[in-house]
Amino acid sequence: MKNKLITIALFLLNVSYSQVYTVGDTVPSDFGLPWCGNNTSGNDSLFLGDYNGALNETGRPYVIWIMSFTSWCPYCEQEVPYTQDFYEIYADSGLIVIGMGSDWGQPYTCEGWVDNFSLGYPIISDLDTYNEYEFGGQGSNLFTNTSVPSNLVINHNMEIIYSQSGFWEEGMNNIFDTIISALDQCHLCTCSELLGDIDHSFSSEDEPIIDVIDLLKLSDLISSDGQINHCERGQGDFTGDGLLNTIDLFAFATMLAEGAFNN
Repeated sequence: MKNKLITIALFLLNVSYSQVYTVGDTVPSDFGLPWCGNNTSGNDSLFLGDYNGALNETGRPYVIWIMSFTSWCPYCEQEVPYTQDFYEIYADSGLIVIGMGSDWGQPYTCEGWVDNFSLGYPIISDLDTYNEYEFGGQGSNLFTNTSVPSNLVINHNMEIIYSQSGFWEEGMNNIFDTIISALDQCHLCTCSELLGDIDHSFSSEDEPIIDVIDLLKLSDLISSDGQINHCERGQGDFTGDGLLNTIDLFAFATMLAEGAFNN
């Protein structure tokens, strides 16, 4: 009975969504597909509307990256590690990656795909049967009619800002640039966005304290070459060049020594 209900729901989606959504379009918030991997919600399906106006654990609105793939696609296998790496770095900044998979069992199951690539983001099932002459299902046909992998970036207003099929290195850079730009357009952030406020410590009057501890934390971030989220990037970029490096450390130390911060 449950499978029949899902089939009916997918049929209704097919009737409702006859157009292919592309850059500039607002995605249908009632669009959803069965959740098959990394389901932390307890719901049977994931709906894009769940992220519309929602905030993540750090208080930032979501930017969505949907990667459409098939279990047999070698280019999808090459791309998927990039999705996990970028998700790990920018999840705190508001990025949610959604894998939209189809043609399961050729060779990966949904669980096998998650386990093989050590993925932490949600996976939804676009189609459960394999057809050697075509790929994809409701989601793929809604957002693309070309090939896999196919990538879609949706900003916090649920507007498609990137849509492109295929995998190549320059394409990954284009996706990343689009995501960074969308994450930077945040008006609901809980971080102070104050230059130098790296460790988010506050006085008894609830004012940010900027001192040598912030300098040491910035030094650790730069020297470890680790994951730097949106807030840390903005609050540590003293040179304003979009990068964090030793020049920012020297600038920060000089400003501290000159008493530039009124704590």
